[in-house]
Amino acid sequence: MLYTQHTQQWGNGTGIRLPKKVLQAAGWQDNQTVSINLHGSSITLTPVKSTKRQLPTLEQLLEGATPEKVAGQWDWGADRGNEIIRD
Repeated sequence: MLYTQHTQQWGNGTGIRLPKKVLQAAGWQDNQTVSINLHGSSITLTPVKSTKRQLPTLEQLLEGATPEKVAGQWDWGADRGNEIIRD
């Protein structure tokens, strides 16, 4: 794939837009973190693998949960103070 783009001033920096087809072909996503390497007058962008831990889904959290395994209700006593709901 060969594309030609122009650099543009963005605030105090300079940016370049990457075509959607190029990003999709490279397997990149929106807001992808990249490392920037300078080799003479060439710039190389490389995606950085996220070290952020993926949070489990509700289905994963409840996997294997059955009524027999789930504890019953807790009795914390009578409502007091602001816990009391008046009509």
